[in-house]
Parts: sequence; structure tokens; C-alpha cells
Amino acid sequence: MTKRITLSVVLATAVMLIGAPKAQAADYCIHGVDVLAPLGINVTYVGKGFKLPKADQCQDWSGFCSFGCSPDNVQTGTACTASDGSHVSFVITTAYLASNREWDWIRLDLPAETGSGNTNHLSGGIGDTHFYTASGETCSPKTVPVP
Repeated sequence: MTKRITLSVVLATAVMLIGAPKAQAADYCIHGVDVLAPLGINVTYVGKGFKLPKADQCQDWSGFCSFGCSPDNVQTGTACTASDGSHVSFVITTAYLASNREWDWIRLDLPAETGSGNTNHLSGGIGDTHFYTASGETCSPKTVPVP
């Protein structure tokens, strides 16, 4: 009888594991807004499969801008959480189709995931800097790049 129960438990566990969906990391969205900028800043950055790093750790950022940017852009960067867990800082580089580059520095206070950032845009050899308010959250639903 014990062997039959054990076999039933093993088979039930195997069926659950085979049929269970694979866990995927969610995308992380950063929203930036500055209504005082000459052209306004209203952007959403998406880190694909990104999760905020734990205290005193860093995490690579790989993604794109889903709103407020030119199409065909790619982002890379890093986010590091302070050793006391009070905030996370991002450095994100965005490359655009027209050879323009943009660098963002963003700091979000934790656990609120709100803060500020600045963007430094280089286009045609001329750069400018704008400051904005920022907030972060898990994207819902998963976001895909705009073609």
C-alpha cells in the first residue's frame, strides 16, 4: 500500500511539473515626465525581464523606449540598489536609428519607486540636458517594442 501511495505522489508531482508554465521575469517600466521642458518629456522605458536588484547589488538593463521616443531604439544600462536598500540608481543609454544617443540617470526611492532623473541627448554634435520626475513599476501587460 505504501508503494502505491508513493508512486501516486510521484506521478502527480510529475504531471504538475510538466504541465506548469515556466516562470518568466516580468518587464519593468520607468515613466519619466517633465512638462516644463521645451518640448516636454513624457517617456516610458521598458527593461525586458528586469527585476529591481536587492540591496548592495546591481542588475543589467536591456530594453527599449516604448513611448515618447523614436522607433527602432535599443537600451542598455545598469541599475544598482544602495547598500541600505533606500534607493536604486539607473544609468541607461538609448541608441536611435538616426545615430543619436541619449543617456539617462534615474534615481528611484524605495520602496515607493518614485524619484527623478535627467536625460542628456546628443544629436548632430549638440547636446542638451533635461530633468524630470520618474516612477517605476512592473509593466502590465508584458510590453513589446514598437516596430
